[in-house]
Amino acid sequence: MKGTAIMDETPLGARVTPLDFDALVEREQAALLRLARRLIWDGEEARDLVQATLADAYEKRHTLRDAGAGPAWLRRILVSRAMGLLRRRRVWNVVREVLDLGPAPRPSPEECFAGVERWRAFGRALRTLPAQQATAFSLRYLEGLELDAIADAMNLARGTVRIHLYRALQKLKAADALQGDTP
Repeated sequence: MKGTAIMDETPLGARVTPLDFDALVEREQAALLRLARRLIWDGEEARDLVQATLADAYEKRHTLRDAGAGPAWLRRILVSRAMGLLRRRRVWNVVREVLDLGPAPRPSPEECFAGVERWRAFGRALRTLPAQQATAFSLRYLEGLELDAIADAMNLARGTVRIHLYRALQKLKAADALQGDTP
């Protein structure tokens, strides 16, 4: 019929942008790896964590309604997996001490170079924090995320994130892990 427009009967709120998963992974993979390294402080485990995160995300890609929220969605999956890993690692360290299996293995001398010892001391201090405090600190001060993005990634209220950040800063300052300009 002449003069009639064909209307899309899909309501505006129901329209979604399709997710190009490959493009999302290509854009975010380096940032996810950097975040994983800062959360768990082990390069090999960080790569494994990113791969597991991407596998989970690929399986659940159809549940993401807004393609624009893809990066935050991937960070949330990564943070959730990292917190689980940190909890398991903490339990294993307690078991190691109870069973008197000795300390965890030390890095090789080849890995040592100028300035690394201070970074490692900071990493050790950060690993002594509870998982949520360490995660909030890493997301805020090492990744530079805003409080709302951290709250979204950790699935917490903004005020709870602020409390975790405050407690983390206090503990790191008490352990002399923060020197110079503190955040």
